[in-house]
Amino acid sequence: MRSLLFGYAGLRDPKDLEGSIKEVVDGGFAACEVQFVKEFILKEAEAKRLGEIARDYGVSLSVHAPYFAQLTTREPERIKLHLGGLHHACKLGSLMGATVVVCHPGSNKDATAEQLHEQVDKNLSDLGPRIADLGVKLGLETCGRKSQFGSLGDLALVVPRHPVTTVVIDYGHIHAVSNGSLNSPSALEALFDFITSSFGPEHLQPLHTHFSDNQWGPAGEIRHLKYGEGTLRIADVLEGASGFDLDLTVISEHKEAASHARVLDEIEASGVSLMRAGTKRTSSKELPVKESGDAHMFFEGGRQVRISNIDKILFPEHHLTKRDLATYYYNAAPLMLPFLRDRPITMQRVPEGIYGEAFYEKQRPKGSPEWVRSVPVPSDGGAKIIDFVIVDSIATLVWLAQIASVECHAWTCKWPNLDEPDFAVIDLDPHEPITFADVREVAELTRVLLDRLGLRAFPKTSGGSGIQIFIPLAQGHTYAEVRAFCTAIGSLIRSAYPEKVTMEPSKPKRAGKVFIDVNQNAKGKTLVAPYSVRPYPGAPVSTPLSWGEMQDDIFPDQFTISSVLERIDRVGDLFKPALSLKQDLHPALIQLGGAT
Repeated sequence: MRSLLFGYAGLRDPKDLEGSIKEVVDGGFAACEVQFVKEFILKEAEAKRLGEIARDYGVSLSVHAPYFAQLTTREPERIKLHLGGLHHACKLGSLMGATVVVCHPGSNKDATAEQLHEQVDKNLSDLGPRIADLGVKLGLETCGRKSQFGSLGDLALVVPRHPVTTVVIDYGHIHAVSNGSLNSPSALEALFDFITSSFGPEHLQPLHTHFSDNQWGPAGEIRHLKYGEGTLRIADVLEGASGFDLDLTVISEHKEAASHARVLDEIEASGVSLMRAGTKRTSSKELPVKESGDAHMFFEGGRQVRISNIDKILFPEHHLTKRDLATYYYNAAPLMLPFLRDRPITMQRVPEGIYGEAFYEKQRPKGSPEWVRSVPVPSDGGAKIIDFVIVDSIATLVWLAQIASVECHAWTCKWPNLDEPDFAVIDLDPHEPITFADVREVAELTRVLLDRLGLRAFPKTSGGSGIQIFIPLAQGHTYAEVRAFCTAIGSLIRSAYPEKVTMEPSKPKRAGKVFIDVNQNAKGKTLVAPYSVRPYPGAPVSTPLSWGEMQDDIFPDQFTISSVLERIDRVGDLFKPALSLKQDLHPALIQLGGAT
């Protein structure tokens, strides 16, 4: 495990917020799950105040949404109520700085598996845009009764399709529906193996879990038991998780404080390093590798990466090595993988460092590990097939570092829908003697125009000297439409600011201006992915920005593999809302006169 955070469910007294948090700390715990299971016990101002108190004491908060708010709801008159309950729970969770809002997906009564999955997908698609900006994930909890939706298999199918969600593991629930199978370290190890194989780092760092002994029968869980009265053991959980790359949060759910204390005693006796109140999880962890002859081995579940010459210098000025690059990608994986998953990439490799010979590579390299995923893409009018690499795991990112592929250039569409972009991109490329301040100014003009069109956009540094503005799209757009839209936007900005903006195809004629490049909005074109490293001095990173930062005196070279992780700890993942936002360009195209 990377880290272990332990706490319990329930505030001691919702009317004494500081006393409730102080009791968490005094008991030796570092987390608390606020229970809204029967009713909303806090108003918005109280939730905000609770968050402030928890931050002062260094306590991590989570929320449990009401039991009535279910995603399997099929009756139209009830859907609004249920989704409204989940939205309000997420809003309160956001106000208190919670990491996750746990929900029970619901009953599987009178519906087939296909109908349930279809309904849950529909409800999450409706709810997603409403909670995307709240900064808290909706955690779908594994079910405890056979009459409920939410097996691990169900969640493995649903959660990866919805960026606003994550998985919540309830050991007691799984124990109950599997007839008490989680009764040994090996059983828990098998559970974690399935979890790490089925969910990405964005769901595992951290992995939110519930723990309680329970009584169960043929239908599943009957009730919680005091710790020690059943057959679940926290020591088995810890031993089972020990070989996996996880940030684990464990919430004890029995209502009695003595039960929480017994679990804590057993954790402390195990020797596992336990996070205390006041400590903070950070994005930066050391790359876990083992020496193996003249190489080092990295392991992720059943995948392994052999890293040769791990201390080879790739960025000479700052003496940054292959290990440094792999370590950065290992830590940035939870931020990068939600965007990269299912997108073909083009690799840029610098085997002799950034000043040696560099080359782009589309075809999956010969000799790559068998678990590296690739997809066949017709090229040259179908005359040949290129097997493009898909980055879908931490191990794949570490492997890219091993082959000295410094940066990830990704398509603006996902496999297999390669004719249907899910982002429009306005690329602002400065040409000397233009300054980055000028680029920020043009970016701000772009934002104003997009705001007037009712569209949200997400800027990031290119990792070089420019800014790329990503506009998330719903399904149903062609590359021709996206290019027409971006061309119309560029033309308006050029008309408003001709002294600093150009769309001139000739490079010599761009001098002293910001070139608005719309040419990347075409099938097969690639753009550097958010949080990707670039092969330039200092190892700069393509870094998402807030629009407010356009007013600040910032420069692209201040965002590097040495500084970005600390920034993420401070400001969070600014690109995350872009992954769940779906927008229609067609009304804007009509307004711009660019409908096709």
